[in-house]
Amino acid sequence: MSIRGIRERASTRLLRTGTELAIDQRELEERLAAIPTRNSMYSSAHGAVAMARWVDSAVLWLGWRILPRTFVPSTTTPERSGL
Repeated sequence: MSIRGIRERASTRLLRTGTELAIDQRELEERLAAIPTRNSMYSSAHGAVAMARWVDSAVLWLGWRILPRTFVPSTTTPERSGL
C-alpha cells in the first residue's frame, strides 16, 4: 500500500471518528445542561466534556491535515469495520 493510500484511510477514519465523537459530546452537553442543579458531582463532568471537545477538535484537525490534497471521495460509503 502506498503512503497516499495510508493517508487516505487514516484521514477518513479520523474524520469519521471525530465526527461521531463530536455528536456524542454534543448530546452529553445537552443532557448536562438540562440538569437543574449544578452540584460538585456534575462540575467534574463539565470539565470532562470540555476536554472531550478539545480532543474532538484535535482529531478532526489531524484528519483534515493528513488528507491528501488531491483526495476525491468515493461515491460509495466504505464498509464499516470493527476498528
